[in-house]
Formats: sequence, C-alpha cells, structure tokens
Amino acid sequence: MMSRILAILSLMFFLGTGAFVADSPVPPNFSQLVTLRRPVDLPPLPHLLGNGELTLIDGWELESQNTDFGGFSGLHAMGDGRLLALSDAAVLAGFTLASGKVARDSFVARLPVRKGERSSKQDQDAESLTHDPETGRFWVGYEQLHRIRRFSPGFARAEATGKPDVMQGWPRNGGAEAIVRRSDGSFVVFSESRSVRPGVTVGLIFASDPAEPGTSVKSFAYQPPEGYRITDIAALPDGRLLTLHRRFNYISGVSAKVGLIDPAQIAPGRLVIPRIIATMAPPLPIDNMEGIAVEREGGQTIVWIISDDNYFTMQRTLLLKFVFSEASASPRP
Repeated sequence: MMSRILAILSLMFFLGTGAFVADSPVPPNFSQLVTLRRPVDLPPLPHLLGNGELTLIDGWELESQNTDFGGFSGLHAMGDGRLLALSDAAVLAGFTLASGKVARDSFVARLPVRKGERSSKQDQDAESLTHDPETGRFWVGYEQLHRIRRFSPGFARAEATGKPDVMQGWPRNGGAEAIVRRSDGSFVVFSESRSVRPGVTVGLIFASDPAEPGTSVKSFAYQPPEGYRITDIAALPDGRLLTLHRRFNYISGVSAKVGLIDPAQIAPGRLVIPRIIATMAPPLPIDNMEGIAVEREGGQTIVWIISDDNYFTMQRTLLLKFVFSEASASPRP
C-alpha cells in the first residue's frame, strides 16, 4: 500500500499537477554547501546489475539549504570526482565528492543569460548538457522554446543561442532531453517525446555547433525500451554511447534503464535501438533518474547517475556511482 501511495504522489509531480504554496513567501537561501549521506536503501556493495556491465559501487543523497538546489536533469563529469549537475531551472551545481559528509568546492548558481534574452521559467527550462574538453565550452539544451545555447569555459558567459527550425514543432515538454558532443565535432540530440510513430521518437545529428545558425542537421529515429522515455546520454571513452531512460508506473512506481549504442548505428534515416544493459528498480535506491555522466578513474570507467527530485520534499536527489565493464560470458540468472 505504501509503495502505491508513493507512486501516486510521484506521478502528481511528474505530470506537474501543482505545488504546495506557503502562507507567506519563504526568503531565499544562498548557501553554497552540499551535504552527502548514504541512502538507507543502498544494497551491500558492490552490486552487479544485469549481466555485470554496470556494478553499483557507491551512492549518496545530496542535500543543500540553497533554495535553487535540486531538480537536476543533466550531469557532466569533469574528472577526479568533480561533477556538474544542471537543473531544469537553469541552475548549475558543482561539487567534488569527499569522504566526509560535505562535498568539497561546492557551489550553486544560475546560468548566465545573454544580453537581450529573457530569463523566465519558460525561457530557462534546461534539460541537457554536453562539453568540449578541448575548448572548455559547454552546450545546454532547453525545452518549451526549444533552443541550444553555447557557454564559454567555466560558464562565464552565454556565447550563442541556436533555435533550429527542425526542433520548433516538438512538444513543449518533449524537447532536447539528451545531447552529446562527439569527438568529431558533431552533436546528437534526442527529443523526449517528439513521436515518429508509437514508441519511436526523433533524434537529430548536427554536423557541427547547433548553437550557430545554418548548421547542417539530419534526423534519425530512436526506439527506447517500451514504456520508457530517454532522459540523458553520455559518451564512453571508446565512443559508444550510454543512454538513460525513465518510466513511471502506477503500481511499481519509478524505474530506469541504461542502454548502450554503437555510434555506427546513428545515421540519417536509421532506426536506433539501444541494447539494455541494466535496469534500476526498487529495492535499489531509485527516484526520477534524469542525468548520466562518464569519466575515467584509476583505470576504470565510472558511470554517474543523478535523479531529479522535482523540488518535492518526498523525493530525493540521488547520486549513484557505477563501474562499467564488458558483459560477462555467462548471463546472470
């Protein structure tokens, strides 16, 4: 019964049915501290998922008194445990994982806005994040008004905003949910819900910077796992792509699946179907999983997954840490 109640409460917030309003405005809190604690439902570690391609090795609940903290829909790993989490209110939180209860070098700040551009919620619904390690620049995908904005290194300023014509017919809440810059300078963008046919959504391949006008763009089709929607994407060191998907069910609540894509699959006019390598569901720590990132650490490939708490006290900002490895020869029963 309790799981069903929690599922229904979660659905209310996934559908945006409303929010609690206090009798009087709560003054903003600008704390820059991010605290860490282990989830009570963290299983004995390490914990293998699926055939062992993903192994859960740690996990935390992230909290901050900062009014803007939470709602994370994008994630990027800068290396050495340094993470950048982007919220759907265009707020960036940076922190480095530490052994204690407080993250190191943490900050919470709103993204800069280009001069002359508006900064309302409708204009700042950020959903996805990618990075060029050579130039240090970042790109952020926005939905509702469907744009892709380029930022200078360190997010010091907003440099350019692209409004690709091909994205303007997408559903307001089905925009650039996942974006990745590939090593050849091209970009791949996934719509969360722009449908090609039932169960199949639109993906775009930009030949170069999508924030610049006139960039050549081609489309392909993407088939997520049945009942799931894509929420983020990250590139492995060898160029393969990991995709994160989320599902809500009235009975079982929230679950997530991680897929693996060979980059050769992504081509104009092709149907891309990921190979699912892991499923996350209760009793594992799980919430509205929306962000995924990859980095190398001590000779291992590390995968980070973060949840969007929808700014709701009954949800959590979970950060889970996995090791990625090739599948074992014998699948687990």
